[in-house]
Order: sequence, then structure tokens, then C-alpha cells
Amino acid sequence: MPSLQFKQVDVFTQRPFLGNPVAVILGADGLDDAQMQRIAAWTNLSETTFVLRPSTVAADYRLRIFTPAGELPFAGHPTIGSAHAVLESGFVVPDSPALRQECPAGVLSLTVEGSGPDRQIFVRAPATRIVRDCAGLSDTISAALGAPIVANPAPLAIDVGPVWLVAYMEDTESIRRLQPDMAAVAQLSRDLGLSGITVFSLDPAADAAAHVRTFAPAMGIAEDPVCGSATATIAAYLAETGLIEETGDSYLVSQGTELGRDGRISVRVEDGGRSITFGGCAVTAIDGRIEV
Repeated sequence: MPSLQFKQVDVFTQRPFLGNPVAVILGADGLDDAQMQRIAAWTNLSETTFVLRPSTVAADYRLRIFTPAGELPFAGHPTIGSAHAVLESGFVVPDSPALRQECPAGVLSLTVEGSGPDRQIFVRAPATRIVRDCAGLSDTISAALGAPIVANPAPLAIDVGPVWLVAYMEDTESIRRLQPDMAAVAQLSRDLGLSGITVFSLDPAADAAAHVRTFAPAMGIAEDPVCGSATATIAAYLAETGLIEETGDSYLVSQGTELGRDGRISVRVEDGGRSITFGGCAVTAIDGRIEV
């Protein structure tokens, strides 16, 4: 029975047991799709990743990302957490503060800033694309979430690999108190071809300019503690609607406090939203091996 290196990494935090956990299996070239999916269902985390040799000289490694229900072309905290694991394990020894990750969304550029517990890893997100203006669904979305969203600017479905429906709420406390109807959120997600709904509020005077919650029950994830890809779609929403004037082009996101998983994501928006980079710290909580 093969034994592979396994790490569970908490992402968007410097402290174990906060942020968002991802399971990382290193050297997984011998596993087939079914095995990967079974392992992802077993870990029961929002995502499990498998690090493989790259299929192109343009990349340092290849990454496959699975939820308990299926594979994703890209996801934020699995990308950051897997890069942390790749560096910590020596799977890749870069000759510059940069990494190149191959995944179904393409070859993505990552940069490493700082060292030790203060090290932050940033990824330039795949190009975002607005796939649907959901102005006519504001009442339906509000009912699913259990609290009213802002109708103008309208909620938007935005594709960054996963497709998130991005909705804006003016009151952070209302977001904190949300108790969504998960069956309604799942049905809406299936009807519109969404990964789920991410909802945010803005408070530029706070330590984090944006507060976020992300719900993806159709993917087997009731609430994602700290979601990088959703953060990228929120950045695209801010740029599209002009709300980025409130946050500026560089700002901090808070997510996960309602789940006891407080995390922080740094976001940088350039070129009118056509370039979105996000990242943060990561820490290994479990380091061992998995028998497959």
C-alpha cells in the first residue's frame, strides 16, 4: 500500500486551527481520479489537493483540487496552502521568490513575500468574467440568505473558475447573524450553475475593509470558512460597480469569525479589476503520511 506525504495546512492565518484548512497530498502522481475523490470525501474538508509533477516546463508543479463532491479548476485557499506545503516539504525549491502552479485554470503565478511565520504567499487569480446580472433575483437571494441584500448595485454571478454569486449587504452585523436556508441556497446554485453565494459588507474604518461569508451547500460545503476565489470575485464586483473607491486598490478581508476560524486575506486590484492578486499566511497543523 503506497504511503504519501500528507499535510493539513491552515490558510489565511498564522495560528493553527484558525483560517481555512486544506489537506495536501504530495507526490500523488500514482493516484487515479476515483482515489482522489474518495480521499477528498474522507477528509471532509472544503477542499483536498493533490500535488503532482508538472506536464509543462512552464510550471513548477501541477495541482488538482477536489471538494467532497467534485473537482475544481481553481480555488484560492487550496492554492495558497498547497504552495506553502510545496515549499515547506522541499517538493519544489524555487530559485526566486516565485512559483508557477499548473491547474485546469492554467499556469498561475505565485509570489512569496517574507519568511518564517510572517511569510505570505500571493496568487494572481485567473481572469474573472461576469456571467450574469442577477438584479431580478434580489428578493429570491434575500429569502435564501434570510436577510435583505442591496439591490443596487445588483448581485452578479462572476466566474473565476468557480462561479460565485456576489451579493452586497450594507450592515456587517446582519451578515454575522445570517442563518441561510441551505436547501434554498443549494437549489438556487443548481438552477443558476453556481458554486454558491458569497455575501460581503464594507467598513473601511475597520481593521479589515470587507467582511465576507460564503455558502456552497450544492458543493457539499455549507459554509466555506475563508474563501480566496470568492474574495477574487468580490474584488471584481467592487471594480465593476465602483465600490472599490471605498476600499482602495489594496485592502484586507475578514472571514470565518462566525465559525471560530478567523482569517485575513490581503487583496490587490490593478488595471481596473483586470488583475486581481490575493494571498496571506499559512501554517501546517498536521504533518505526516497517508496510506493509499
